[in-house]
Amino acid sequence: MSAYNEGPQGPYRPEQYGSQGQSAEGPYQPAPGGPVPPKDPFRLIVEDLSVKSLNLVRTVIGLVGAVAMIIGLALLVAPGKTLIVFTVALGVYFIVSGLVRLITSIVAQGLPGGWRVLGVLVGALLSIGGVVIVKNTTLSASTLLVLVTLIVGLGWIMEGIMTLAESWAVPHSGWAIFSAVVSIIAGVFILINPLGSTAVLVIFGGCALLALGVVSLIRAFTFGRRR
Repeated sequence: MSAYNEGPQGPYRPEQYGSQGQSAEGPYQPAPGGPVPPKDPFRLIVEDLSVKSLNLVRTVIGLVGAVAMIIGLALLVAPGKTLIVFTVALGVYFIVSGLVRLITSIVAQGLPGGWRVLGVLVGALLSIGGVVIVKNTTLSASTLLVLVTLIVGLGWIMEGIMTLAESWAVPHSGWAIFSAVVSIIAGVFILINPLGSTAVLVIFGGCALLALGVVSLIRAFTFGRRR
């Protein structure tokens, strides 16, 4: 009688698997002789990233967080909280955030195809939105207010959805999920209040950017680290 139990793909040998029933070569390796599972193009496997790419992603998250914190603090402490100041600050934030996301999605090695495509798309849209905001500061106050709130609201919602997609199955993703929720809530608030007072929008925008910046800095230190 065989020392091993016969399975549908041949004899089962315990030494091929770890204590959790995973392949001895890692959790993402198929069983010997078994079918190779299809790779999800939208799931990031941190182990697939090179050290250089992992550090690049962390740097990008930290850079965007630092920019968000600086702009958020400037909006909250600036003596002249005008619509123009708010417009330029948010425009600069979206340009920086979009460009670094776009560049990272192109040059980072080991990113899934879905991540890469979404990153390029969202990065391009954010950058274009930021440029549109900055280039139209001479519009009338009411028109500019509607334009800014629509672009900022949609931009924050896109960033939140993208962050949720990025955090799927990634270690230490709690802060990423929190950041995504804050971003989506901020975007929805801006969209449902397009004609609100400038002071309210500036204060809310500053607080939202400050919160997103702090969380992004925490994510930069925890991204890809094992529990």
